[in-house]
Amino acid sequence: MNVVSMLDQEKVVAVLRRLPADTFLDVVRALVQGGVRAIEVTMDAPEGAELIRRTREALGDRVLLGAGTVFTRDQMLAAKEAGATFFVSPHLDPDLMRAAKDLGVPMVPGVLTPTEIAAALSQGAQAVKIFPGSLVGPSYLRDLRGPFKDLKAMVTGGVREDNARAFLDAGAVAVGVGSSLFPKADLEARDYASIAKRAERLARLVRG
Repeated sequence: MNVVSMLDQEKVVAVLRRLPADTFLDVVRALVQGGVRAIEVTMDAPEGAELIRRTREALGDRVLLGAGTVFTRDQMLAAKEAGATFFVSPHLDPDLMRAAKDLGVPMVPGVLTPTEIAAALSQGAQAVKIFPGSLVGPSYLRDLRGPFKDLKAMVTGGVREDNARAFLDAGAVAVGVGSSLFPKADLEARDYASIAKRAERLARLVRG
């Protein structure tokens, strides 16, 4: 799987972190209805792999399904068996990079500095995650793409509807967006129509 092509096509990855299990699939369906089809389920909750499994069983190939906040090989194994087709971590770990390669699953490691980017590329990363994006802003990515002219980066952390386009214009292949897509008020009200509309607006914005 070419993770760069996937990210470049979708432009936005919805990062679902610790959402209530009983409404999780409803949120995913609303996002997909709105046009956000790349879904990252974080593994920092005990049911992460199970939520990936449920999503894959319910939506099949309608979603590009990844496991995020990956810290261990065991998490990778569980996520792959559940149906994840890419991994994302908040940091760069050579052991995790090797494990992902052994499993045949693309890994997008989290990086911030030029040194970390160079290390990730030397370890075989097709793409990197600039994290946290809110700390550095679009101009930082634009500057990075001077020396790293072919850098394929997804920016995550503090990305919202009002700044997503700026990161893409600065050279990001995609952005990772979290709770701004499904605010707490919408989740509590189970207002999936509002979530779908917000996803549609963002998808239209990031795809030009």
